[in-house]
Amino acid sequence: MMADKIEGFLTFDINSGSFWITKEGAPLTQINFGDTFEVKVDDKWIETGIEITSDDEGALLFKLKNTAFSGILDDLEVRI
Repeated sequence: MMADKIEGFLTFDINSGSFWITKEGAPLTQINFGDTFEVKVDDKWIETGIEITSDDEGALLFKLKNTAFSGILDDLEVRI
């Protein structure tokens, strides 16, 4: 039997410096660099992960692999 997926919204906690899946503001599970999870894009689930990249000016920013999402990643619908 397949375990239920944890579904909610991606949230960056500035105090801990980590990403979480949250629901109604409550943390459900932490997402670490290297973890694979899914993000909803145009009503389809896309497998992704968090990576650190840089912009044209050399500033570091977060990006979701296999998507166009980068920079502030809060409030994206995700599941793991």
